Amino acid sequence: MMVWPFRHKADDTPTARKSASYFFSVGLGKAGLTGAGYDKLSAEGYAQCVVAFACINRVAASVASVDLQLYRRGKGGKLAKVEGHELLKLMENPNPAQSGREFMRTLSSYYQLSGNGYVFGNGMDPSRGKSKPPAELQLLSPGKVKVEAGTGLFPKQYEYRPNQNAVTVFPVDQITGRSAVLHLKSFNPLNPWYGMSPLEAAALGVDIHNGGQQWNKRLIENGARPSGALVVNGSDGKPASLSDDQFLRLKQMMDEQFSGAGNAGRPMLLEGGLDWKEMSLNPKDMEFLEGKHSAARDIALAFGVPPQLLGIPGDNTYANYEEAKLAFWTETVLAQLGWTLDAFNRWLTPLYGEDLFLWYDEEMIPALEPLRKQKAERINAASYMTINEKRRAMGLDDVDSGDVIFVSSTSIPLELAGQVDLPEPGSPADKPDAGEPDEDEAE
Repeated sequence: MMVWPFRHKADDTPTARKSASYFFSVGLGKAGLTGAGYDKLSAEGYAQCVVAFACINRVAASVASVDLQLYRRGKGGKLAKVEGHELLKLMENPNPAQSGREFMRTLSSYYQLSGNGYVFGNGMDPSRGKSKPPAELQLLSPGKVKVEAGTGLFPKQYEYRPNQNAVTVFPVDQITGRSAVLHLKSFNPLNPWYGMSPLEAAALGVDIHNGGQQWNKRLIENGARPSGALVVNGSDGKPASLSDDQFLRLKQMMDEQFSGAGNAGRPMLLEGGLDWKEMSLNPKDMEFLEGKHSAARDIALAFGVPPQLLGIPGDNTYANYEEAKLAFWTETVLAQLGWTLDAFNRWLTPLYGEDLFLWYDEEMIPALEPLRKQKAERINAASYMTINEKRRAMGLDDVDSGDVIFVSSTSIPLELAGQVDLPEPGSPADKPDAGEPDEDEAE
């Protein structure tokens, strides 16, 4: 008896997939993604993995949502906010194709995808000593940039190839390390010239999750089980076989008339000793769902995004959504934004003045409101601080008569507490109606 199992299918085109070994060969061999390696990583690790896509976009959008501020260091280290400066205008409009937020979002996405981010300062010329500020800032795709190793601490140059027939070289000063290209890179223990992508660390999780998605899709197409098998019997009821032509004709008929969503529920007409046998899978064989969720949590962990924010079940690291969101901002978003602004303060800000630096104002970030509320409650409860000290701690200006400390029990200035005459215990003045004769004495 010959049996041919059939699955209802919607598309015969095989889905292009990567294997975990590819990622490991990239991570342990090259440890720096450029060219085809970067393109493949982006296409399969980002475009096809919904968890990685959500993580990268969530982090990038959060980083880009923070308004940048410019500060000037004064005497004694006092900071003063600078308004309407040329550097702020450049960061708000870095180039004709992008706004400031689009620029920061794309830079953050590049950084997370490849572990590298490249910013080109158009108009900078480090060979002339102190260069003039750039006219615009442009982002270079990490997959098209090659870092040529140097003999010391700094790379020799950056090569940018927008296509196979064009290349632009950006030299690096071997003494100062200055270049027209700012290279942001994550820590990479395998290669000092390139950063390491979080997707490399999450390679197995990406493979497992994508495999689970494909498996789930096939199950849905096939009613969560193999549809069945055709059994061929001869006229005498004994097992028989089909010729090659008969087999191909039968397979074509099944594909055209009984496969796909459009043919769902269509009755099958059998002839020539064919018999249909229903088939099903053991439910235990379908317990891949928890494995897929575990892989999703691993991917989210690599990007520093709490799984609770992505709706991934099975993770209770934080008590509630608000705690997870606050941890995401303090441990991931502000950390990445801080590294990025530190790099700009090293490369770009000194061209406008040595006493300037770019940063952000925590008071202007809505996501940090729970922290501000906790801080305000702690400061307000501090009985050892004056009103003005409390106001300074909250970033507010002093007020007149604010340099006094109030005793919490009576809410009077501390220096007046010893000047108030208090009655002796047991004296007439200690009675509630002291000073007034009682009824017996009045008579």
